[in-house]
Amino acid sequence: MARFALLLPHAADRYENLSKDEYGEIMQDYFAWVQEKVSSGVYVGGHKLQTSTGRLLTRRGGDLEIHDIASAEVAEVVGGIMIIEADNLDAAVELIRDHPHFLHNQNVMVLPVDPASEN
Repeated sequence: MARFALLLPHAADRYENLSKDEYGEIMQDYFAWVQEKVSSGVYVGGHKLQTSTGRLLTRRGGDLEIHDIASAEVAEVVGGIMIIEADNLDAAVELIRDHPHFLHNQNVMVLPVDPASEN
């Protein structure tokens, strides 16, 4: 089986005005989906990313420039990543047709994981 990364983008302000209960209900959708995929043996792992300040590193000549970046500075942020296993890209697409990200956002990017990175 091949591995595929799911990138879960959303608008930078998508979750700002939700109550704790509203946010919890959304997360329950994700937890239920993950549990179903764990039970079927295709879910490898994943992480929700924080939307706080990060760093952008840029190589310029022999120097490394380091800049603060905040999710508010970009049109869309990647809110999380997940890794699943499937026979091929088409099978991966079929596995995520019911992903809860489509209920709460618009896009999921599916990218093959380089098998060499798994060693």
